Amino acid sequence: MAAEDKAPLALSSSIPLPELHDGDFDHFVVDLEGNRLFATAEENSKVLVFDLKTNKLVHSIDDLKAPHSMLYLADAKKLYVVDGDLGEVKIYNSDSYKPTGSIKLKEGADASSYDSKSHYLYVVNGGKDAKLPNSYISVIDTNTDKTIAEITVDSNDVEGIAIEKVGSRMFVNVRG
Repeated sequence: MAAEDKAPLALSSSIPLPELHDGDFDHFVVDLEGNRLFATAEENSKVLVFDLKTNKLVHSIDDLKAPHSMLYLADAKKLYVVDGDLGEVKIYNSDSYKPTGSIKLKEGADASSYDSKSHYLYVVNGGKDAKLPNSYISVIDTNTDKTIAEITVDSNDVEGIAIEKVGSRMFVNVRG
């Protein structure tokens, strides 16, 4: 009975974000060593950077249109941000937040998954958001920041992908 009396979660604090209008956060990436949280505010065209020790907003990356998924590589000091409306992956120096490059994809770029063994970033793009009959999974080598392959998916609606940690399979959420 004691467990029923206790709420499973309790609000410990909140962070005011008055400059944001409607919308949600699409994806989050954490930098544990740097005590940072990166959050994509898709409808606000920004990536927000929070200090996890102070719970304060410390930076906004705002040269984006519709940021979705992200990849943070601590060793390379890189933050990869998938931008659906621009149809590209933007690359930032994770210390200065300055852009260091970009990789062009089709419009509709959204979900991504990283394989730490191969250093490949897989990014879903194309499909209905790009007004294309197929979706694509672009394979980006994060050592060279170049697209090395493209997998065609016979569906115009792919929502997510995941790479198996032990093994060689990729799981694709095909909704179309």
